[in-house]
Amino acid sequence: MALVRDFVNTTDHETGTDDLASPADLVTYLAERGLAGASSRASGADLDAAQRLRTGLRRALELNHDGTTGALPGLAAALAEQPVALTWTDAGAALTTTATGVGGGLARIAVAAHEAAAEGIWWRLKICASDECEWAYYDHSRNRSRSWCEYGCGNKLKTRAYRARKAAARAG
Repeated sequence: MALVRDFVNTTDHETGTDDLASPADLVTYLAERGLAGASSRASGADLDAAQRLRTGLRRALELNHDGTTGALPGLAAALAEQPVALTWTDAGAALTTTATGVGGGLARIAVAAHEAAAEGIWWRLKICASDECEWAYYDHSRNRSRSWCEYGCGNKLKTRAYRARKAAARAG
């Protein structure tokens, strides 16, 4: 679950930065998380695949925030590109990848999304409601009703609304 959240957060809408701006950035990201070796190589096609996967996962988390479901053809296509296989372990059936390098790292992120869904926690992964933030987060609330990430966005928006009401009351 954290793997998916962190991968989606490789793009920061507030600062306009992208941790996956080049193939080398992709290798660095995956290597730092133990998903690929530091000596792995990435191509432009690998970077495109990573960005398609990230975009699809982000869209899915937006739907989770809205509490809706819907077809996600972009995510379905990105997941279909991943080298994953259903295998049998002592614990039963498991979705895994035997791929290495960048392709294996991306496949492990896809498997993490599957595991979150299988564990029933996928619906708690959301995108912050603040247009300035749009950070992916895990909703820890009991009834999955949280709208903002943990970085003070809700407080910021509530304070702005309070100040706007006060200013309107003084002006009116």
